[in-house]
Amino acid sequence: MIEFSLQVEARIIRAVLPELGKLFALSVKEEDYSDHFPDIDDPDFKEAWIEGLKQEAKDDRNALARLLKSPRLKYGRVEVKEDEVEDLLRGLTEIRFTIRKTSLKKLSDEELETGLADIPTKNPEVQIGFFAYLLMAEVQERLIQEIS
Repeated sequence: MIEFSLQVEARIIRAVLPELGKLFALSVKEEDYSDHFPDIDDPDFKEAWIEGLKQEAKDDRNALARLLKSPRLKYGRVEVKEDEVEDLLRGLTEIRFTIRKTSLKKLSDEELETGLADIPTKNPEVQIGFFAYLLMAEVQERLIQEIS
């Protein structure tokens, strides 16, 4: 089991968790995995390939759901089973893309990467999205440090 405490204040975590739940629901999509299939004329292999991709995506989302539902997360504690780390890392990437495409769509990459010094002047949706993005980034970075 990998365990660590986040640097983000618990009150900020509790403020963004409801928004993360909404964003998690938004990120659900049925992707057309046929575009990812190699150009091989074998229908059985293609079906197995696509089912494997769907299962991996489901595993990623389940790992992220477990993190978001963890009662310890609201206090800044992260606990992840070692065999779920890779799934969670991909799930975190997915939700960060969703946050970027929704709450933070009006921000430039430069604004996002430099930390938004003017965050207090932004509207509440951008503020919550920004803190949700940072929270998921911190979890992702810490997990990578733990497995490196």
